[in-house]
Amino acid sequence: MKPIAVAARLVLAASVVMVAQPMKAGAAGVYENASAEPAFLLAPRRATLRGDMDFSRNEPTEASVYRAGATFPLRGAMMVGVEQTLVSVSNDNEIKSGIGDLYIRGSARVWKTTGRAVSLLGFLGTGTTKQEYFPYSSKTLDLSASVAYTDTLETVSLYATAGRTWVARQDQERPVDERNTDYWRGSAGVVWDMSGPVAAFGGALYEYSTDHTTRLIMYAGAGVLATDELMVRANVQFELGNEAQRVTDIGGSVGVTVRL
Repeated sequence: MKPIAVAARLVLAASVVMVAQPMKAGAAGVYENASAEPAFLLAPRRATLRGDMDFSRNEPTEASVYRAGATFPLRGAMMVGVEQTLVSVSNDNEIKSGIGDLYIRGSARVWKTTGRAVSLLGFLGTGTTKQEYFPYSSKTLDLSASVAYTDTLETVSLYATAGRTWVARQDQERPVDERNTDYWRGSAGVVWDMSGPVAAFGGALYEYSTDHTTRLIMYAGAGVLATDELMVRANVQFELGNEAQRVTDIGGSVGVTVRL
């Protein structure tokens, strides 16, 4: 119980910092933590509990997104993850705070040799609430499928993914749904295990949608293994490219993972 108690205190402390220093985020697009998918892909195949707080800066909205989830290994070669979001918003656009989307992630290895593997990777995002902030719009259904390649070289792990996301929104007229179109996605990055309690990671996510908009998100961060069961993580991300197409200029995340 001690690691869980420590994790709860860390999440509470991060929340206090976030309230004291609110960040801004644009409500016209979809916020995405670029490190979430590779973190799930490269996670140790054991049951875990996760808590994260995401934030981003862009006009005109001040907000933070809280994520709570768990992962479960299945038959050694498969993993399933469940994640629920909570959105905290303060702005003048009548966008309310509340429960966001439910995400279900999955991965399955289809080929593996020493240090290398090819996997199928995907997620389903759904919500039936009336939240209209980031991807947490009313009656959503997002489906994503990718092929992922990983290569581990002693203390360095490399990954690359390529796939497609299909997006469904009930209300296409509101500005918040402007960028909610199907898109191709690809990502690549590296995780460096420093042969100790500290690991560093970084990478990029590229998206090209059917309405010909593009997104390029770069991210970097680190994790510290506080105990054998508890890891504390933090990362920052920057969105590059055409300013009119960017959802956020800069964002970040802090979180904890408890390994069961």
